[in-house]
Amino acid sequence: MPAGLADGGARPAPDDDALVRAALEGDSIAFEALVLRHRPAVASVSSRFFFQRPEAEDAAQEAFVKAYMNLGKLKPGVPFAYWILRVTTNCCLDRLRRNGRRPERPLSQVSEDEAAWLDRHLAARSQHEHRALERSAEARSVMARVLPRIAPKDRVALYLLDGEGRAVEEVAALLGWSRANVRVRAFRARRALRKAIVELERGVPTA
Repeated sequence: MPAGLADGGARPAPDDDALVRAALEGDSIAFEALVLRHRPAVASVSSRFFFQRPEAEDAAQEAFVKAYMNLGKLKPGVPFAYWILRVTTNCCLDRLRRNGRRPERPLSQVSEDEAAWLDRHLAARSQHEHRALERSAEARSVMARVLPRIAPKDRVALYLLDGEGRAVEEVAALLGWSRANVRVRAFRARRALRKAIVELERGVPTA
């Protein structure tokens, strides 16, 4: 008997890869375990696209359904945590298109060096400000009015970079975007958020 079990220790929880393999073999309990494990991250991403809780929850549920139906398409070596957030992002964007939400403006054609400069231009204090805004009750109200004015893909880039503190390279890999794409989207979101911070300090209504 393994020492941990002989001592009364709990059996280690299976990792994502083991759960995925079990789910592909028809073990529905294994997929339920994946849902429970990754539901908070999926809910956080969907809430960056939809600000009404029921709509965000519906989008998260749809993302897990799509993940279950397409689990066989998960490529070996790709972490489930990355894949499910990519599925969630695409699912949310599809819902926005189906609902006839405003189209996004196309990205400007910029080089990797230009995008890196944009990133440095606003990134220095952005993580601190993003988290400070979310902690303040008054500022959360401001964010609720400001964030819907930011394009959905820009919002999710901002959240993953500044809200979760992920690196540009990680976000690019997670969402299947180029690093320049991530940097430009984050730049645009940070610029809009920075404007809201200035307006808040000046007492200017943002709505």
